Formats: sequence, structure tokens, C-alpha cells
Amino acid sequence: MLKSTTLSMFLLLSGGCMATVYPQSRPLHPTPVYLTDYGIHSSLLLPAGDGRYVEYAYGDWNFAALNHCWPQDVVGALLLSGRSTLGRRYVNVPPGQTVPRPVHPSPHSIKVIYGSEQDVQRLVREMDERYRRDATESRRNPDNDMDYVPDSEHYSIVNNCNHLTVRCLREIGCDVRGIVVLSGLAVAPAAGESQIAQARKATSPPATMPSRGTSSVASSDSK
Repeated sequence: MLKSTTLSMFLLLSGGCMATVYPQSRPLHPTPVYLTDYGIHSSLLLPAGDGRYVEYAYGDWNFAALNHCWPQDVVGALLLSGRSTLGRRYVNVPPGQTVPRPVHPSPHSIKVIYGSEQDVQRLVREMDERYRRDATESRRNPDNDMDYVPDSEHYSIVNNCNHLTVRCLREIGCDVRGIVVLSGLAVAPAAGESQIAQARKATSPPATMPSRGTSSVASSDSK
């Protein structure tokens, strides 16, 4: 709780505002990815095969991996980070459900966005390669069940987890507009041909797909 509160206060004071995601209007072989909002952090849930999804979290090593989360650690992470980290965890889709629902912690919201299958698969490979590239050591954080490894990109207030989420969204054909600091990305309806119409042609059964091009799925802790 302290970690989330102190980081939230600092980012709010920095003047971050919400950006808007415009999904690709006609993705080829539409493949769902899920945009999560944890209140401060955002991420994507990407299909990893065998009914699983993979989620990555980017942050400061001391703050994210080692749980050093006092106010001075927040300032140090965002302004003077000496070491970056990339975390990873896998999320299973429970029997009888079609949407991955991370827990421990659970996101405030989950929104589905469709990208072209080829673009989504390429992003999955790129993130896996990045995770393995600098994995000279690993640290598991029991607070979120993430396995963290060092990362060579420099973490800062202008290059945080939400910026990584936006870059990944752009790689699957989304247009993202606005200043990105905080999470809470808004998702605009896809223009042109309905994504769901395409998804129904490409997947079975159609009942597993949402009724709109993009939709919000309530997290399990909101029930």
C-alpha cells in the first residue's frame, strides 16, 4: 500500500494526464491483447500459447524487484534510477472463462484490444528476447509474483512502465495520442469495419468475443 501511495502522489504532482489509444481499424487475423490498469502502472497481457497470457512490468530494480518503497526510494527511482528491471509473470485463463484475470494484485480494469496476429506474435517474441537478453540474475517479488531480471534501458519518469505499454501498443498497430506519465489509458472505438465482425470470422465460438471493437472487462476484485 505504501509503495502505491507514495508513487501515486509523486506522479500526480508531476502533472501526468491521460492518453488515448486508437486501435487498428482492420487488423489481419484479429488477436486479442488485454490492456490492464493498476491505478499507477499499466501493462499488456499477451497470448503465450496453451491458454496462457504473459505480462511484463518495467521499473527500477530497488523499487520493483527489492521492494524498497519509502518516499525517498520513489524519488530515487523516478529521477535517479541506477538500475532498471523487467518483470514477467504468466496468467492462466480459468476454466469457463475467456478473459485472463491477474490477481495478487488485480488490475482496476482490463480492456481488450485487437491487433493483427503477426504483429502480436512479433511483439511476444521481442519481449521474450528482451527479458532473456539481460537476465544475468533473477529476483522474485512475492508481492506480485513477478520474476525480475536486470534491463539495459534506463528507467525514469519519462521512460516508465506506462511508456513501455504505449510502445507495445504502437507495435501492434495502435495510434496513441497524448502525454504519457500515468496509467489509465483511454481506448477509443476502432474506426472502419468492426473488429468483432472480423474476430467472429477468425475465431470460434463467436460468443467468446466482446460485442464491441474494444471493451472494458471488470476485474475480479470489483465484483
